[in-house]
Amino acid sequence: MVEPQHNIQPASGRLIVIDASVRTARSAHTLGCHTVFVQRPGAPVHELVDDFSGYYSVDFTGETFKGFVLEVLRPLAPAAVISLSNDGALPAALANSLLDTPGTRADVLQRLTVDAMGGEVDDTGESYAYTFSEAGAHRWVALVDEGTQPTLPEHVVPERRLTSSEYDTVEAALTGHLDAAGVENGPARIRLRSRDGEVRILGAAPTAGTDEEAELVRQLTGFDLVRASLSRALELAGHDATSLAHVQERAGR
Repeated sequence: MVEPQHNIQPASGRLIVIDASVRTARSAHTLGCHTVFVQRPGAPVHELVDDFSGYYSVDFTGETFKGFVLEVLRPLAPAAVISLSNDGALPAALANSLLDTPGTRADVLQRLTVDAMGGEVDDTGESYAYTFSEAGAHRWVALVDEGTQPTLPEHVVPERRLTSSEYDTVEAALTGHLDAAGVENGPARIRLRSRDGEVRILGAAPTAGTDEEAELVRQLTGFDLVRASLSRALELAGHDATSLAHVQERAGR
C-alpha cells in the first residue's frame, strides 16, 4: 500500500531515490534539490526526510510497482531516479525506462549484473572493484580484497597496489564489461577474480556498495561514490548540481 508522507509538492530538479540508506539520504539533502524517497514499509522515515524532501512507503519489489511509477511518480515529473542499493537497482532501472529519465535502464542492468562465471564458484582470491562512469568514460576508483579490512590507501588504490601489468589487465577486463553492458554513467561494484594473468568477472551491480564500503572507499581514496552518483544523476537531467570535478575536489580535502 502506498503511504504518501509530507512535503510532496511541485519543485524543479526533483530527485527520486529508491531504497536510500541514511548516509545516501544525508548526502542527497546537500544537493539543493527536492528529494523524494521511495522506501519499503518499515524503513526509518524520520532518519531520511527533512523539510525539503518527501516520502512514499511502497513495496518496490512487487508487481504493483509499475503502476506506482506511472500513477504516482510520473505526475511528480522527476528530473532523475536513482538507487545506490542492490535491492533498489532493478526498481530504479524500471522507473528510468518507464519515465524516460536519465539513469541505468533495465536492459543495461541485465547485461551488467549477469553472472559471467557459470558453474561452481571458488570464493578464494576474489576482489571487488569500485568504478565510476561519466559519459562512457570509466574510472577505476578502488580494489578491495574480499574479507579484508584495509587501512591504508595503498591497500585499495589500484595504481598503488598493483604492478603496471596487473593494473592494465584488470582495467581492460573492467572496461570491457562496462562497455559491453552499455554503462554510461554512475557507479558499479564489480566482483572479480584475478589469477595467473587472467581476470574473470563474476558479477556486478550499479551501486557504491554498502554504506560501510562507500565510506571506506571515500576515506582511503578521497572519492565519494555516493555524492558523485547523486550529483551525476542531476547533471544528466540538466539540474544545476555540483559538477563531478568539484565533487572530487571536495572529497580529496
